Amino acid sequence: MRFLSSFRLILLLQVAVLVAGCSFFVGSKPEAAPVPPEITAPLDDEGYGRVELLASLAGEPLSSPAGVAVSPTGDVYVSDAARQVVFKFPGGDLQAPPELIGSEGGRPGQFVHPRDLAVDGAGNLYVLDDGNSRVQKIGPDGKPLVQVGSREEFADYFNLQDGYDEPLSALAVDGSGYIYVGVSGANYDISPHALVKYAPDGRKLWEVKSTLEGDVDVAPFAWPDALTVDEHGTLYLAHGANGTGKILLLPQKDGHVDKATVRDFGLLGKGPGEFMHTPAGIALTASGDILVSDTYNNRLQLFNPEGKLIAMYRLKGLPTAEFDRPGPLAVASDGSVYVVDEGNKRVLKLRLVPPPGAGVAGPERG
Repeated sequence: MRFLSSFRLILLLQVAVLVAGCSFFVGSKPEAAPVPPEITAPLDDEGYGRVELLASLAGEPLSSPAGVAVSPTGDVYVSDAARQVVFKFPGGDLQAPPELIGSEGGRPGQFVHPRDLAVDGAGNLYVLDDGNSRVQKIGPDGKPLVQVGSREEFADYFNLQDGYDEPLSALAVDGSGYIYVGVSGANYDISPHALVKYAPDGRKLWEVKSTLEGDVDVAPFAWPDALTVDEHGTLYLAHGANGTGKILLLPQKDGHVDKATVRDFGLLGKGPGEFMHTPAGIALTASGDILVSDTYNNRLQLFNPEGKLIAMYRLKGLPTAEFDRPGPLAVASDGSVYVVDEGNKRVLKLRLVPPPGAGVAGPERG
């Protein structure tokens, strides 16, 4: 009898457990794990945010890094203007042996002083081949596909008396495959500077010029040194002209720059939101914020889409040397930021920790 009572008790307990747990098997879903809050950090007394150093590429095989880009799948490309090649780091692993793209020369797939890079949604690589005055489109298999520009086309921007014959200075590619090239004249004020747009098949569509002491087609700019474009076709140009904003926003309407809506921000100076000389890198985040290399103030600055400063970033306090002329930028899909630190001849992978309430660096648009 005592055995039966114990048996019944055990049976009742088992039934109770099954009844209590039946919701896991019949018609209900397990509760989703809570999403962890985004980590933020307050700005310091000078307005600088926190930076995390994720990786650094310096020394062999790198000699003179000049451009950086990240593919949709996370591959990282770095151009080397001295070795005349582009390095590909599959999966973004900067410590792994890279694949080589190109060699020195003027034939398709060869480069002379390759600089800015861009990658489109299909994984095609675009190389600003400055010494050959052209942009080359390279397929994911490494084969050259399209070439735009030539030394003959850009000869008007040369100054052979001063030995100046490499005027191409900035590159961007939009989501439809249109190619945008910045062209810098030899002299700041008396030479023409330009932006040129090409169709995906290489046809030249338009050219917007600016000569500070002459004709200005849309807005004054000089030495366009960094360029990006968003999904709406708005161009974001970092340039060196004084007396106007160093960051120029150029919306397009029907495929052409809409002069009525052009605006700028970021005057000359060393204070928050200001720039010295010519910023050499610009990229967009997932939230539409604008990240700029303030090259000659040795820092990065992050602005909202209206041009209001969100935060500044430097490497103070990290176990590495401070920035020395940070240049081209790329923002990866995981929010990490790649910076060509030109003076230190290295490429840095960083995480920029945003201040509370600010957008987070995310995949570059355009």
